[in-house]
Amino acid sequence: MERPIFKPPGTPIEELDTPALVVDLAALEHNLETVHSYFRERPAKLRPHVEAHRCPAIAHKQLASGGTAGGICVNTVGQSELFARCGFDDIFIANQVVTPQKIRRLCALAHHARVSVAIDNPRNAEALSEAASAAGVTLNAVVEINTRPDRSGIEPGEQAVSLAKTLAKSRGLRFAGFTTHEGAVPEEDPEASAQGSRRAVQRLLDTREMAEKAGLEVHTTSAGGTHNYEEVGDMAGVTEVIAGSYALMDGRYRSFQPQLRPAARVLAVVTSRPEAGVAILDTGQKAIGSDGGLPSVDGGLNARVGSLSAEHGSLQLLDKSAEGLQPGDKVWLIPWDIGTCANLYDYAHAARNGRLEVIWDIGARGLYR
Repeated sequence: MERPIFKPPGTPIEELDTPALVVDLAALEHNLETVHSYFRERPAKLRPHVEAHRCPAIAHKQLASGGTAGGICVNTVGQSELFARCGFDDIFIANQVVTPQKIRRLCALAHHARVSVAIDNPRNAEALSEAASAAGVTLNAVVEINTRPDRSGIEPGEQAVSLAKTLAKSRGLRFAGFTTHEGAVPEEDPEASAQGSRRAVQRLLDTREMAEKAGLEVHTTSAGGTHNYEEVGDMAGVTEVIAGSYALMDGRYRSFQPQLRPAARVLAVVTSRPEAGVAILDTGQKAIGSDGGLPSVDGGLNARVGSLSAEHGSLQLLDKSAEGLQPGDKVWLIPWDIGTCANLYDYAHAARNGRLEVIWDIGARGLYR
């Protein structure tokens, strides 16, 4: 738990102690308007995946922006409990809940919120059914389908429809529909990337059609993410697009959605200049994450992050102007993965025009269970 050193509203952001997670409100509002306006007049609606920022204040802004399904998406029971305490009453856990302890907590939460959960295994369905029946609640059961890349999920087609039939006749469960996590697959050609997404999601839609022909009522077909919300949101039959990183953005998705702005940055400070062309920052893996890529340098400084250790970052200076950095100078970094980065902070500093406006709790930080 961080011991916060709060500054009053109006404080220049660069006076914050470092490392500090800072949200630019203008960029956040731009991102929300860009994505939510896309869904306002479409049949498919957006379900924000709040695991990307774990912050109830941002999640409330997302639902208030319109074009949503009216609820949120999380990854864990712990996250769902926190957001339910913060006033969210329609929560989809896009993950399997399998241990007896978590299943009991899930059923307890269902007394207070509309809870949906992803299922890809008949044995898990049986355990959830027994627990929900004993608790006197009904869980919305969503069959998770494996498309690409290979992760959790049952195979589309007959296997998925068979599981859906099991859910439809299970006590304590209400079969709601199908979902898939079609992850971002980098492609040099944007059209090739879009075609890959459409092919993957079409397997989900074909499964829905099979289920309906078998007499099942399918309410929800959810897919997509920040990288492909436009392609997926425009496919007939998709009811919900699950996306989260769009709100704050990060280095991973910038190539997919260049119209969105990096609203979350980490303020770092130079601690050492050990040799020409190198500066050491106080921001390492423990302050910005290390999931799949390095952060990028923002703010016009011609430099790049060469490596991250636990506590420090090594900055490669690429021209004479960057060589002027001295210990105590501030540097702005854009995280590679905002979800991993946000999970490292108890609070975020929200700023407008370079000055602190409000401090937000990142209430779901560390809620892995």
